[in-house]
Amino acid sequence: MPTTRKTIHIKASHEGRLHRDLHVPIGQPIPGAKLEEALHSSDPAERKRAQFAKNAKHFHHPKKDE
Repeated sequence: MPTTRKTIHIKASHEGRLHRDLHVPIGQPIPGAKLEEALHSSDPAERKRAQFAKNAKHFHHPKKDE
């Protein structure tokens, strides 16, 4: 029986939200210092986005064919 891979669904309006919150251009990596600062933010939503970004670094990302 083939297994299907589940993907994480991020609402289109929320894509890039952490980049916008941290003033990092979309497409560029978020510097570790800014990510660490966001992990200790007073805004719970920003903390959650930062924790997800930190965890996502360990995901197996497929290589992009350019």
